[in-house]
Amino acid sequence: MSTMLLQVYEYHMMDWWFNVFGPYGWIFMIVGTVMCIGLSVLIAYYVHKDALRRGIKNSEVWLLIGLILNLLGLILYLLVRNNYNQGIEFKSKERT
Repeated sequence: MSTMLLQVYEYHMMDWWFNVFGPYGWIFMIVGTVMCIGLSVLIAYYVHKDALRRGIKNSEVWLLIGLILNLLGLILYLLVRNNYNQGIEFKSKERT
């Protein structure tokens, strides 16, 4: 009777999740994480280089925004970057 009590299967509520990708599920997690970090670095690099080329003073802030917010940061930068050029053109027109 006591041996039957020791053979009880312990159920965990996340047992189904560990078998979704099989025994190699950790490979998908590592590849996905590396791709996400790589994409984040590429976006930050592009945003920073473009901000430097355009002469934007706070290019390091845009680097951090691109690094942290990824695609949302890139979209924000693409929407806002023309405002910096308009401000420079407006100031140069006032001087003449």
